Amino acid sequence: MWKRIVPYWLLIFTIGFGWFILAPLVNVIATKFNVSLTSVLFIISAYGYTMAILGLLAGYISSKFTVKVALYSSAILTFIGLLGRELSQEFLPFLIFSIIAAIAYPLAVAPVGNIAQTFFKRNPQAAVGISIGVLFLGMSIGSFVGPSIYSLLGFNLTLLIPVILSIISLAVILVGIKDYPKYYTKSLKGAFKIGMIKNWYVGLAVASILVMLGSVGSLVLEAQGVLSAVAIQFGGLFSGLSLLGSALGSIILPSIFKKRIGAILTGLLTFFSTLIIIYSFFTLNVLLISLGYFIFGFFGNAYWSIALALTVAYVNDPAEAGLATSMYSVISNVGVAIIPVFLGSLFANSSTIPLGGIIVIIMELISAIIAFTLKTD
Repeated sequence: MWKRIVPYWLLIFTIGFGWFILAPLVNVIATKFNVSLTSVLFIISAYGYTMAILGLLAGYISSKFTVKVALYSSAILTFIGLLGRELSQEFLPFLIFSIIAAIAYPLAVAPVGNIAQTFFKRNPQAAVGISIGVLFLGMSIGSFVGPSIYSLLGFNLTLLIPVILSIISLAVILVGIKDYPKYYTKSLKGAFKIGMIKNWYVGLAVASILVMLGSVGSLVLEAQGVLSAVAIQFGGLFSGLSLLGSALGSIILPSIFKKRIGAILTGLLTFFSTLIIIYSFFTLNVLLISLGYFIFGFFGNAYWSIALALTVAYVNDPAEAGLATSMYSVISNVGVAIIPVFLGSLFANSSTIPLGGIIVIIMELISAIIAFTLKTD
């Protein structure tokens, strides 16, 4: 069964790689196209916007039609978006093609539960965890290698690498999912319960800060006098470590720690990691920053996954969990779409870094406190 999911994993790996290869290069992009930093951060957040806007629609497409339609569409849009992005000479087409690539994200992620339930009926949670882990692994490797490829090959050839990967992914998807079933069990039924808002806040706070931190590492170093080339390299390292931690955390921790103890432990350690990161931003201790980024990704994404799983505690019938979990993802990505764009710019100036740090700490403190109150049964 595992080989049947490999084409899907390659697709979501490609999406993650193409997304976060840009994260350490935000200043490079802003300089190249002569645009504001906020405009570039918007491109990083575009994946969040598309999930927030199209997440439920993507779930409906994979349910109403077939999962194959969603995955074929995602692979094609990934190729078109990444190719157009690489060929763009002006910022507007670069932005448009980046958004096209981002639209592939919800189309690929929405069917993950459907696929897991079909091919791994005995342990679908493990398949979901590994699938999300593969997405973060792609994001991590993109962030790790982006600065090195840029220093060796320049900007355009750096963007050509994910294009080549998207061609391979498209070919594998076209051949490899032909035997996927036409119909899957999928429900978006459910009712809103006020307690779900606590879970939604956790999803928003963790996901948005994870994406934002991945984009601001190099900015913080540059704002405090580190040479641009060095800052870009370290920015890729920091972002890559947080996303590698996210991949490992989403695969390992939710299966070990469940319900209340898991939520409390991961919530507290996520908050603790933000203290390490913000403190180390002022000391410019690279080792400490790296440690904080990895811990935040490892425990933060596990906390995100546990809070998602606990949304089902608010419904009496498991069949009604679809809306609760779908809305959790939508709200999380609303945070990804909005918060990095506005909060991230505070980390580009040494005078506003303290304000940005305080906001991040407060957000994650609230999230950690909520861990003690999440409904578990």
